[in-house]
Amino acid sequence: MNYKVASAKNIATLLFLFSSQSQAFDLGKIAKIKAGAESFSKVGFNNKPINTNKGLYPTETFMTVMAYMQVDFTELLPKSATANGHHLDGSLGGWGGAVIYDSTKDFINEVTGKPYGAMTWNYVGYWGGLVGQKPWASCGLATGNLTQGQYDKMTQAEMTQLSNQEALEASTCAKSYADHTRNYVIYNAYLRYNYKDIFEIRGGRYESPADYMSGYNQGLDMTLNLGNFKFWWFSSFGRGFAYNEWLYNFYSPKTYTLKNGQTINPGVHAFYIIWNYKGWSIQPFVYFSPFNEYDPNFTITYDSNPTFTGLGFRSQTDVTVLNPFYAKRFWDTYQFGMPAGKNAHSLMIKQKFEWNEYNFGFGIYKSFGNANWMIGYHGNRLGFDFWTNTVYANTLNSLSYMMDANAFTVFAFGGGVHRKLLWGLLGRLTYGPRANEQVLSLNLGYKFTKNFSADIKFEYYNVLMHQGYKMGWNGPKLDSQPATDQDRSHIFTEIVWKL
Repeated sequence: MNYKVASAKNIATLLFLFSSQSQAFDLGKIAKIKAGAESFSKVGFNNKPINTNKGLYPTETFMTVMAYMQVDFTELLPKSATANGHHLDGSLGGWGGAVIYDSTKDFINEVTGKPYGAMTWNYVGYWGGLVGQKPWASCGLATGNLTQGQYDKMTQAEMTQLSNQEALEASTCAKSYADHTRNYVIYNAYLRYNYKDIFEIRGGRYESPADYMSGYNQGLDMTLNLGNFKFWWFSSFGRGFAYNEWLYNFYSPKTYTLKNGQTINPGVHAFYIIWNYKGWSIQPFVYFSPFNEYDPNFTITYDSNPTFTGLGFRSQTDVTVLNPFYAKRFWDTYQFGMPAGKNAHSLMIKQKFEWNEYNFGFGIYKSFGNANWMIGYHGNRLGFDFWTNTVYANTLNSLSYMMDANAFTVFAFGGGVHRKLLWGLLGRLTYGPRANEQVLSLNLGYKFTKNFSADIKFEYYNVLMHQGYKMGWNGPKLDSQPATDQDRSHIFTEIVWKL
């Protein structure tokens, strides 16, 4: 499917044509301007040197400053159309920023005696082209990319040597990405049409509503409501980030290389059938990316008080099962340090209670096989951040090991909202084949005015890498690698100002 999203220039032209073809509109009545500035910081407590041979890495500290401006066109159709239930709106917005402090530039690799290189491009500025076509993107980011058959021909000593070599190559690759960042993105550029509460279609760039494709979407989605049924289609041909911690220009998370060597963007697509009745919601759905994955899944939820507004009692139960099937070329490859296999499953059970301004709950997340390396880590229904590991963890990304094959996680949470103050607690225990994790975090937020707010998170985070598994290596088990215990504790801060 060859789908191209309109550029910002084309969107602006369309908006002008719609507003000029009908009645004489007052721009001030149909357009609303939003703007603001934000800052995020992460302070890591582990500042020990890097040793790529031993798989020892620190926890990064960095700080960002961001700004944005957005124009929302609230209604682009004349009253004669809106009176009959037709509506058209749109938005155009840009985001930019920079990292103003970066501790990763100074971390020394004890193996070489030289700096490993800046790593915050993984948070702000990542860019390798829409389908990774840029020259510097060809180096690849993940080690352990051979097949099981190729590893079987190697001795343990040869694999250990390869893991050391590829860890150094990853450093070189990271430096090439750091030299080619893009610290800006047009994150909003869309038009949306809806007819009453029956049908809606939206196309362009906008914040993704998909559970398993977080961030901003470059594509389209359509909704059809018929009684208790809702039918929803989603297509993504690009993913971007415009947040105070993450800033990515749009890229395709799923690609495919043709026999002639050309890399194409097959997109990521989803289709949901949702049945809602008296607090129950049954949602069979499928996600798929042609040539890559096919995932038949389902979610069942129950909400005892769907109209809850902060007073009284509410109970929410969520059971979600994912069933990814992978393309044959992946079956004997290593992903997230484990064989990908033909297919896998994951189970999430989450229970949440609310009583007036308080909430608490618990849940489990279990993978059967390597279930998350295609669908589970691009977004999830868990409701908490699992990207708080060190940026070096999975060979240059901060993903938690709770997303590993066959990992089991139990978690509990609680919190409350008291006028301008909000707070939350989260505890998590993960048991996995590569690593165990223990996490306990406290979040505090305060809204000083309608335009200014701030929050802070304190997180204790410990990672115990099991014997045979080395941080930064995504290949088979290394018999000579000892277990390591590494501190990933940190503080997050966030300051938000809105015009």
